[in-house]
Amino acid sequence: MKLTIISPSRIHLGLIDLNGSIGRVDGGMGITLDYPNFIIEGRESPDIEIEFDKNLNTHSTNNNHFNSAIDKNELKKRIQEVSKNILNYIGEKGIYLNIKSIIPQHSGLGSGTQIALSTGKLISLIYNKELDGKTLSNITGRGGTSGIGVNAFEKGGFIIDGGHTFGKGKDKEEFRPSSASKNVRVPPILFRHDFNWDIVLTIPKGNSIYGNKEVDIFKKYCPIPLNETQKMCHLILMKMMPAIIENDIKSFGEVVNELQYMGFKKVEVGLQKDIVKKLLGALQKISYSGLSSFGPTIYSICDGKEDIQKVVETSQEFFDKNGIDGNIIITKGNNKGFKIIKN
Repeated sequence: MKLTIISPSRIHLGLIDLNGSIGRVDGGMGITLDYPNFIIEGRESPDIEIEFDKNLNTHSTNNNHFNSAIDKNELKKRIQEVSKNILNYIGEKGIYLNIKSIIPQHSGLGSGTQIALSTGKLISLIYNKELDGKTLSNITGRGGTSGIGVNAFEKGGFIIDGGHTFGKGKDKEEFRPSSASKNVRVPPILFRHDFNWDIVLTIPKGNSIYGNKEVDIFKKYCPIPLNETQKMCHLILMKMMPAIIENDIKSFGEVVNELQYMGFKKVEVGLQKDIVKKLLGALQKISYSGLSSFGPTIYSICDGKEDIQKVVETSQEFFDKNGIDGNIIITKGNNKGFKIIKN
């Protein structure tokens, strides 16, 4: 059987509680995106075969930029590892995968989680042994800090998760990123709602923070002061959540702008290059903008074509004026999660 999977990307608005004093940590907010995405075609095979399509779509208006940012060897290695783990779990030997479209790596768009889940889901479906998101995340080691990527894959929309129990003998005993939090259960969803506003992604060349770098950052900056965590919770519960239910982009966007300068998000922004921080400041003057995860992707929430045009023009002018390379992507929310196509 031949199948194709389309897996969404996501932006991560922030981690809510990296203080941990009440016995729980993490908690994430995110928005599922329709584009960029992973598109993978697969079929049964006696061996593990992975190839990149000759017409690989990198979602770039400047292919030189993202092609240079794509480490095909790294990506292929990750897909092979996931494939082996899934095939071992379901008792099969091989799979053929053709990668037709990818999410930029280490850009704050959730590529690691999506490539793991989409590869695993596709293989399980091809062999008629469908695995759910929780099982896939356990096999592939995703969801150890934020549950946004796993739930974006399955459900789509705007998502808030409830984090993990914290302390000796609990889900987590230390402040750690997902990459260093294996065998930790996926956080529960506290809130999920369709997201219907437009989004512009402005992706300059900035610092890509992942792996051991992330571990060191969590150790250095956590715990976050309790008063900052409390203020974030107040803004999220009493302003951001009602705003998305009532379609109030102004209130929602005001929270986005304010969150960039408190809690762990303040750490993430602070670790970026000055040019990225300046770009974020420029976009916040005309829109509701934030850094996705550690970046360097900046997202801007837009209400219609005029807002989109302002953000695109401002981003392009900033790139041109400062002589930096980057990419601008116009996208929207994905409210369904992954999609399967029978070939």
